[in-house]
Amino acid sequence: MKTFFLLLIFIIVLDINSFSQENFKVIKVNGTIVLKNKGVSLETGTVFSDKEDLIFRSEDATAAVINSQRGRLILTNNNHDPATAKSNFLPSMYNISTRGGSLGNIVDLKNLFSGKYVILDKQYLTISETSFPMDKEHFFFLRYVYKGETINKKLPFSEDTLFIDKKNLYTVDGNPIPSPDNTSITLFYMKGAEYVLINNFDLIFPDTRQLKKEVQIILDEIKDKTFKEKLMEISAYINEQYGKVYQLDLLSWLEDNFGLTAE
Repeated sequence: MKTFFLLLIFIIVLDINSFSQENFKVIKVNGTIVLKNKGVSLETGTVFSDKEDLIFRSEDATAAVINSQRGRLILTNNNHDPATAKSNFLPSMYNISTRGGSLGNIVDLKNLFSGKYVILDKQYLTISETSFPMDKEHFFFLRYVYKGETINKKLPFSEDTLFIDKKNLYTVDGNPIPSPDNTSITLFYMKGAEYVLINNFDLIFPDTRQLKKEVQIILDEIKDKTFKEKLMEISAYINEQYGKVYQLDLLSWLEDNFGLTAE
């Protein structure tokens, strides 16, 4: 009889542990992380249990994962137990108003173009014509380094609208280039015979095909959230994994690719 009760308790405990198991879906992996028992590397879309052990191939390897109840978590070599990992559901560090309006002065431009700045393939910015008129003698240009050579690239515009397009930007002598030597870039404003330094920053063009997969995973897990909550979560994720993103661009990108619009 005692043996029977011990066996019954064991079965109940085992059943509770099995019932409490939670699954997490991988959004993005930096470095290499392997499921120990399966010998499979984590990648976007991988689903695994919080009971599974992970092998981090490098100290700086990380994985952004999500669970509909727990939210978004970052797993590192130091906190790879999802049960104790701290949530990284963070508000965007850079949150320009989503309402229309122009960038009115040099402070606005310096604040925008600073740190790691993300452009989703192309960007359209409305610039104050009073502060920064754009014509043949007044225009913006970006400077980067390619194969050790300094490249100055004039940015196209139409009236008060400035365009930054990856395809147009990353061409030299009419020929496309894969990317500059590094992400460091400088924005200038040409004012007649002189030019004004706006700011130095890191320009990030993420692989938008991959980003769409990552964002889709997030949206699938937070489908019951409000539009504002979805926007904040995606903005926070991009800020955390890539760099800050201009909210008006993000709104347009989400609408074009996911049909996500304000309610």
